[in-house]
Amino acid sequence: MALGFRMSAGARFAVDSRGGSIFRTTDAMDKLEQSQTNLETFPPLRSRSLLRRHIFVAIASAVLGVAVMGSSAHAQMKQLNFYVVNNLFGSPGFVAVENGYFAQQGLDVKIKMTASGSQVTQALQAGEAQIGHASLSTTTAAARAAGNLLKGVMPYYNDAQYISLGGRAIIGRKDRGIDAKNPKSIEGKKIGYLSGGNEAYMVAWFKKNHVDINKVTLINIPVPDMPISISQGLVDAIVPWEPYTSQAIRQLGDNAVVLSRAEGGLAPDIIGIVANQDWMKKNYDLLEKFSVALAQAAQFIRKNPGKAAEIDTSYIDGLNIEDATEGIKSLHWDPRISVCTIAGMVSAGNDMIKAKLIKMSRPFTPDDFVDKTVIDRVMQKHPELFSDLPPLPKTLDQCKDKMGT
Repeated sequence: MALGFRMSAGARFAVDSRGGSIFRTTDAMDKLEQSQTNLETFPPLRSRSLLRRHIFVAIASAVLGVAVMGSSAHAQMKQLNFYVVNNLFGSPGFVAVENGYFAQQGLDVKIKMTASGSQVTQALQAGEAQIGHASLSTTTAAARAAGNLLKGVMPYYNDAQYISLGGRAIIGRKDRGIDAKNPKSIEGKKIGYLSGGNEAYMVAWFKKNHVDINKVTLINIPVPDMPISISQGLVDAIVPWEPYTSQAIRQLGDNAVVLSRAEGGLAPDIIGIVANQDWMKKNYDLLEKFSVALAQAAQFIRKNPGKAAEIDTSYIDGLNIEDATEGIKSLHWDPRISVCTIAGMVSAGNDMIKAKLIKMSRPFTPDDFVDKTVIDRVMQKHPELFSDLPPLPKTLDQCKDKMGT
């Protein structure tokens, strides 16, 4: 929406709500001559040239005044850097920018794309960003184990009905002898995975299916490179996230074997806002505005997955709209935190300790993973943003899954 006005000389100026400006003008002198304006009401002018000059100055002054107003309004918006991993889990951030939800909260949010959650946590630790997008379970656990005291603010990729619903996958090639009905068929194969990214999901799947992980060759590959790596036969299987899961399945066609996809009972993917815990305590009001915008975006995705997929293609390089649409629909967009969510975070962190993926001198507790101050405020003040979601489980027995099942 633009703020605009029209001057009698026929010029139009508009200031866009994002702070940009649009200036449309017509020939002011011709419009003036064609109008019924009585030129005798103007002060005496010595020449037609001087009249043109007065009109131009009037238009330019008005334009400058509104431009200053627009710049001032833009300068008053709070600027934030938001580091996001280049996958579909980050969709709420993209939607919040494109639909103006951040701007409605008075926030000028700059999104910086990264390749992994570990890069997000490094950027936060270095002070390059105030807020990041990462797993509130596995990535947060790894960061805290390394002394980087991050904590979750609010998830947006989540399903509060589950303890450990994952958003990752394990995809293999049929022509390499991999069989979805026989998990052990993956033994002896080369698997592309992301160290510190999809590791917990993969390890949990191997354990659940009694497959010896020591009998495979693990190759560390950036997730965006996984589809081409498996398509070209450089690896026999991959452990991607969306949209690269959908891309790999599409490119492999009948040769694709889906061993696991968004499977419950493995490692919980609770993706959302993380920040330094000390900074968080000083900025609850700011984080509340940020979280309201993302809760709006999550609801938009739930109701308009196709439109959200279109927005994603503007942010993730080379993203196929078909892959984006398929991926969006396979994911869950519930920003609430339930007893199931908390159990998943704690269990994931402690399982990483047991698996010797990280070192901690003590077990994790719920307070290590999330500060509920902001999400509780958002839910209390904006219940309409969650009205289309099912009731929250009140006990662990009401959760739809269990860790390791």
